[in-house]
Amino acid sequence: MKTNYLIQNIIFLCFVLTISVGCNSSGGDGKQMVFPTDITVIEPDDSVKFDTSWFDSKYKVAVYMNKVGRSITTLDWQPAISNNKEVAFLFYISEKDPSKLIRQLRENNFSHPVIHDPNREFYEANGIGEVSFISFLLKDDRKIGMGNPSFPNFQERLEALTKE
Repeated sequence: MKTNYLIQNIIFLCFVLTISVGCNSSGGDGKQMVFPTDITVIEPDDSVKFDTSWFDSKYKVAVYMNKVGRSITTLDWQPAISNNKEVAFLFYISEKDPSKLIRQLRENNFSHPVIHDPNREFYEANGIGEVSFISFLLKDDRKIGMGNPSFPNFQERLEALTKE
């Protein structure tokens, strides 16, 4: 049973890396990202409240996922969020079923608020290609690169982002 779980996680991480690297080698095309404001926020628990000032943050990690599954919720985002207070982490999830989304977030102990985007407004506004999961590093709402906790140098990428 543990072997199957390990194999699933390895396959998932390979998938994430392939999509992230394959979509754009650096992701840093300088394109301005758009953040829809007519949003619904889901707070999986009461430990972290969504702060609308995150939209105004100079540095952001914007994450898009088309539906919930073995995905961003299984990556360990907490160290990056805790160690990079000047970086806002915005998670857009287009799962249609909000109860399924909440259940999956709680099952994976994912405590950070997410933006429920069932109409794929973030996806459409930003011309994201045919991917199920992608994450961007942003400075002044412009794409600087890509990164998530599956990248071995994710923390270094965040540090470089805030020093540019």
